[in-house]
Amino acid sequence: MKYINILEGFEREIARIDDAIEKPSTDDSLFWLNQAVGKFTKERFNGDFVHRTSYEQNEKRRLDLIKLFRTKKYDEFEYDNEQPSYDQYIIEYPKDFLFALNEDVIISDKSGGHKMDTCMFECTQDSFMYRITNSLTDFHYRYHRARPLRIREVNGCRLLTDKNYKIHEYTLGYLKKPSEITLENPFNEYEDFEDIIMAEIIKIAAQMYLENQKDERYKTITAEVNTQE
Repeated sequence: MKYINILEGFEREIARIDDAIEKPSTDDSLFWLNQAVGKFTKERFNGDFVHRTSYEQNEKRRLDLIKLFRTKKYDEFEYDNEQPSYDQYIIEYPKDFLFALNEDVIISDKSGGHKMDTCMFECTQDSFMYRITNSLTDFHYRYHRARPLRIREVNGCRLLTDKNYKIHEYTLGYLKKPSEITLENPFNEYEDFEDIIMAEIIKIAAQMYLENQKDERYKTITAEVNTQE
């Protein structure tokens, strides 16, 4: 859907497209549209209170956000082997990173042999040391198999291995931050959501605007938004 059509759709939803006096300014309209984009993205990823389904739990939830999906591979790392019990690889997430989905790694022994695809084990700052010090966890390299630990940082993460194997490649599948809706190029296509999804986002923007204006139609459009799949 073109940017200009998104703005037009919003003004039609709030019944202000031909009202030059009561119509919100373009900046206000864009504000509510971008607020709705953020709300829609977070609710559809986490599972909203109406449908109680989150991303990829059914085909509609997948379609909602699939155009935000990105993949980034890392094969060069900032490396730290100063710790006595583990090595760590420092990963900086992409600037448009929003939510992590899949995290996969290729590991090998220290000489580069016995490469293996595996997945991460998600740890918190207060729990990762337990898995390092417990010799029975799959963090430790046995029979050419192991699962590195992943700990989130402010702008990325750390991947931890014991000192018997290394990481060759790390693949991050994630949802990116939606692009801002602007009128810098009004006739360009807004590509982060399918047209059928943008219609839902426009209704959410109208709902938020009408609530803010204490408009009597707020209850009506809220009922419509709650029936959206």
